[in-house]
Amino acid sequence: MKDVASLTIRIPRTLHKKVKEIGKLENKSLNEIIRELLNNWSKKEEEKMLYDAFSKVYEDDVEYAFHAQKEVVLSNENSEEV
Repeated sequence: MKDVASLTIRIPRTLHKKVKEIGKLENKSLNEIIRELLNNWSKKEEEKMLYDAFSKVYEDDVEYAFHAQKEVVLSNENSEEV
């Protein structure tokens, strides 16, 4: 990793101890664990944002189609009256 940034975090000592012990069991450093967690979290958040964006597009498309169909129906009703 060439392009890295340093990060200082404050966590309770009990959590630090617990994570350090688990890291030892998994043969991972505290740095690796935190990097994995942040990477997984950011991927999950990105997926959620994409899902929300596509859902919004879908809703807009449905609303647009509804209004377009309504116009067609109303124009057909008006032409039948003539």
